[in-house]
Amino acid sequence: MSSLRRALSRLTVTALATSLDTVIPASGGSAAPSPVAAQRDSIPIPGVDQAALSKAPKVPTAGRSGDRVVGMTDTLATKDFRVAGLTWDGSRTDVEAFVRTRDAQTGRWSGWSLLEAEGGPDAGSAEAAATRGGTQPLVTAPSDGIQVRVESAGARPQGLKVDVIDPGTSTADATAGSDTTSLSTAVETNPQKRPTIHSRAEWGADESIRKGDPDYGEVRGAVVHHTAGVNGYSREEVPAIMRGIYEFHVNGRGWNDIGYNVLVDRFGRLWEGRAGGVDKAVVGAHAQGVNSQTFGISAMGDYDQTAAPDAMTTSIERLMAWKLARHHVDPTAKATIGGEWLPTVVGHRSVGQTTCPGQYFTARLPEIRTDARARQGTAFYTPSTSPRRVAYGTGGSALQVRTTGDVTWRVRISSDKHGVISDRSSTRTGDTDLTVTWKGRLADGSWAPPGEYEVLLSGKDTSSGAWIPSWRDTVTVTS
Repeated sequence: MSSLRRALSRLTVTALATSLDTVIPASGGSAAPSPVAAQRDSIPIPGVDQAALSKAPKVPTAGRSGDRVVGMTDTLATKDFRVAGLTWDGSRTDVEAFVRTRDAQTGRWSGWSLLEAEGGPDAGSAEAAATRGGTQPLVTAPSDGIQVRVESAGARPQGLKVDVIDPGTSTADATAGSDTTSLSTAVETNPQKRPTIHSRAEWGADESIRKGDPDYGEVRGAVVHHTAGVNGYSREEVPAIMRGIYEFHVNGRGWNDIGYNVLVDRFGRLWEGRAGGVDKAVVGAHAQGVNSQTFGISAMGDYDQTAAPDAMTTSIERLMAWKLARHHVDPTAKATIGGEWLPTVVGHRSVGQTTCPGQYFTARLPEIRTDARARQGTAFYTPSTSPRRVAYGTGGSALQVRTTGDVTWRVRISSDKHGVISDRSSTRTGDTDLTVTWKGRLADGSWAPPGEYEVLLSGKDTSSGAWIPSWRDTVTVTS
């Protein structure tokens, strides 16, 4: 048993957890800063500059592509930028790039950073129709020069460009810089309390570039990512970095919105990514093929090069505990995600051809899973009803759910016409499988007539009284 689990087992929960039906604002912050429009330059990469290739520093490692160089630039002077990334026509993912940048303050060139191809919206989705292939974004120190080397096992991609982005300045930057709040123990005193998640307005998102309305799917698990580039950013630089990533995803890649659902900085602060409600199953563009079944959180920094700060991993645990509990997912379990049987909390590398979220973050995923579950406390996991369609007069349906902790549960079946038909409750202790059967009859014993019947599962921690996120389904009786 981890020290966190032991600590949580001794806590008395004194506040009620938020119910699944409550509409939740993104943050408890104050007035929103004004949105800021980022500035993006797209620089074509027409081919391989052989002279530049011969004199450039050697790349530190060979990419998966087999080192066939299909694009190379000389060192290029640019406007000041904080985020860069490559794009190309079509949706190929067999392309990688090495990028180095010139520090705008010192004039010194960085070493090479590897940018892997990053899939976006799920194939066949409306969002995917007008997108461009591309790499993950590179976050840099303030820079005014860039050099790019592109590799692929195939031909040079058409329309190859490198985007450099100046996210501008916002009142959000100073506000974030003055936020020195350390992580509280709120989640320990109420294991299912929503952690603080700063809103899009709080990082100065320009909502005018966002396209269309959010799409909603389901949450079977979570995918952990990291960004490429610098790790030593300051508190006040975080909003600008997010605006740069947002600009690259929307206007560089052609996505509807920033790809990640939530981002976390090295100080442990959580930030709302894609719009649509952090409490809802918003379909992102963070892991192609599983976006409609997962939510994505991106750790800001390169964690293939350095260890993730404890403040960052603690915040991810807290987010996982709250978010997955709302969708009745056990962080230590497995589920069918994208047609594969996978852990419910995975790194991007498990669902895509990438090394993301880096070796050091990947090594901490088992700890994150275990501690996220400990933080959930009492919970309902994977509830379902079967069958969901029943022929009149032939029988009923059964609700099945796994419970954990000391839970007082209640299952109510009702319809608009007949009101409450069945209302059952009891208690459970430990990890148990609960089955509650409805025989398909009304309260007076007659067969339930054709129509829709709502199944509502609710419950609370028996000791503390803290409510567990509820769950609803519909059983249809056919004629």
